[in-house]
Amino acid sequence: MISCVKQKHINDYKFRYHAWQIKKNPPVNCPDVMNMERVEKVSNTNSIPRPILHSLKKLISKDFRESLFSLLLCTMGDLITGIIMGISTSSMQMLPALIVLIPPAIGMRGNIFASLGSRLGTSLHTGQLSPDFKGKILKDNVNSSFILTILMSIYLGIIAAFTAHFLGMDVNIIDMILISLLAGVLSAFFMLALTIATAFFSYRRGWDPDNVTTPIITLAGDIITLPFLFLSLHLVIGMGGEAKLALFYIFIILGVISVFIPFSKLSSQYLKKILIESTPIMLIGGLLGTFSGSILGNSFEGLIGIAGILTMMPAFLEDGGAIGGILAAKFSSALHIGSLEYSLTPPKEAWKMFLSMHLIGLIVSSLIGIFAFFISIVLSVEVLHLREMITISLT
Repeated sequence: MISCVKQKHINDYKFRYHAWQIKKNPPVNCPDVMNMERVEKVSNTNSIPRPILHSLKKLISKDFRESLFSLLLCTMGDLITGIIMGISTSSMQMLPALIVLIPPAIGMRGNIFASLGSRLGTSLHTGQLSPDFKGKILKDNVNSSFILTILMSIYLGIIAAFTAHFLGMDVNIIDMILISLLAGVLSAFFMLALTIATAFFSYRRGWDPDNVTTPIITLAGDIITLPFLFLSLHLVIGMGGEAKLALFYIFIILGVISVFIPFSKLSSQYLKKILIESTPIMLIGGLLGTFSGSILGNSFEGLIGIAGILTMMPAFLEDGGAIGGILAAKFSSALHIGSLEYSLTPPKEAWKMFLSMHLIGLIVSSLIGIFAFFISIVLSVEVLHLREMITISLT
């Protein structure tokens, strides 16, 4: 049974947004409106709250439309990334080991900033954060994202280099670390701004940030990260030996500082919590992404020969993560506000969310194969039959 305290939070999270709007634009004849508790009291008594689970059918329908729209948008962006991969085969031939780094680098960008979006969404739902670009919670989230970016970029460069060497590829570990770091840091500035803007804008519009932020961030991660990887490749290859070493040592020092930040007395408990909880998961995610990269690296010659597969690869890899990210974000917010309770057996509402996302996955996966086929035809690159492309995408 949901307690009375939790029941209060089940009321539509738009109520808090409504209170925030009143606080930012107070009515003329309401002198006490700046008092948030008074605003909440007035809102509760003068309006009929609409519970999040008031009409499960309507809620799922709304969530379905929002999730499907954002995932289709994400797919379009992923296919743009696929086009970049398809026409950048010459750059990959400069350093074949780069293909091992591409999946974990793109995935890690999505992991770091999708997690950021999920945390922001939960904080907005629970009223701990207002969409006004201020507050210590926002600052700690920004700092943690940069720290994780530096640490994970070094980590990915190292394991991608060792994996490529194991596959028999010619690789320099310093080059791989620098490429990973440059691409990660440069893309982080764009990703951070977009993540915060997406979460706040969707909340202000009355949308559920959980349905919007993860696919949009995944989309941006694909579109932004891959060009920066190729840019970093050309920058590093064109550097002299001394410049490479100097830049390498600077990044290593930043990495060492980042490692000790969670144990510093100057860090807040919230920042420490984010870093300590996120780092192990990110390490595992990077390892799994590198495993995907090793499969691509082992099939490098075949993939170069059938560039149509490369065209749909980013969409195939990232949409699955985006779907899982939406579901995880929705579970997280539902647990925090009390509309879903933890139990060993998933409740009915959890199963409905789960099945809804699987249906969306079938639709999106089919479209990936179809779009990739026709894009490959337009680009005049080697591609499999349409039926085979759809089958590969679905399986």
